[in-house]
Amino acid sequence: MRIALLSNPTSGRGRHAAADDIALRVLTEAGHEVLHVRGSSYEQTRRAGRTLLGDGPHRNIEALVVVGGDGMVHLGVDIVATTGVPLGIVATGTGNDIARHFNLPSRDAEASARLINQA
Repeated sequence: MRIALLSNPTSGRGRHAAADDIALRVLTEAGHEVLHVRGSSYEQTRRAGRTLLGDGPHRNIEALVVVGGDGMVHLGVDIVATTGVPLGIVATGTGNDIARHFNLPSRDAEASARLINQA
């Protein structure tokens, strides 16, 4: 599967900055092709995500995975809303309200990536 991985290393006040590397490793080891974008700002990450799922050469993205807090989840929902592309969540934020609502792992990148791999 070809996965776009968008991350915000400052999520959770930066305490989980390596979570995207963990998710990348788990998904790659599972045989997925992963395109990783580590955003330096919300807007830059949003543009990159929309480009990856747009009509360009990367349109064959089969899933979007976001690594970060509730803001990154909202960004991911915004990007995939009209595409039919599934969204995976690696919750590393301070609150992780959305992950908690869906009973997803919180601040455990490895468990989150394994769960995404099983979907």
